[in-house]
Amino acid sequence: MLEQGSTAAENAVRLFEQIRVRFADHHHAHHLMVARLAEHRAAAGPDPLHEVYDFANWAAEQAPADSPLAILPVIAHAERYRVLAAAGHEPADPAASGHWVGRRARQVMKSAFDWWLEWEHEGHPRRLVDLNFLAHAKVCEGRGAEAAALFHRIGEHPTPAPWSYPDRDPYPAFRAARDHALGTV
Repeated sequence: MLEQGSTAAENAVRLFEQIRVRFADHHHAHHLMVARLAEHRAAAGPDPLHEVYDFANWAAEQAPADSPLAILPVIAHAERYRVLAAAGHEPADPAASGHWVGRRARQVMKSAFDWWLEWEHEGHPRRLVDLNFLAHAKVCEGRGAEAAALFHRIGEHPTPAPWSYPDRDPYPAFRAARDHALGTV
């Protein structure tokens, strides 16, 4: 019910709050909520104070230190890029976008990568989702060595999001980014 477009925004917030009462760190619900919030005010263009960034930071701060929700600000950044690129405010090639290299973006990516170095959860069922988002961000940020470390952990397990953003075939996009980061091009 939290899926994009399947319910009104105010109902999505209410549903999300009900999920958090039952399971405060529900990984997938947080990802869906970030995707929903990223859609707001797409026509307004880039906004470093957009609500999706505040929500992601708030959720990451509320979670335990070892929670994978620490990577949620990276997810917010990727989802907002998806929306902005679809609206024509960002280039279709995410690596060519300045969206990933601003001061705030660099801080978000560094914090998430540092969290991964310290707390990576081998057994978390959605860890590959987070690793793919983080690797994508590192590629777009131009941090090939950090992306390479993540690609080694991902192996042959790409996820459609974010490699499909904004409108790309995710598997060739993943392979090209991985090959470039690993120096196998």
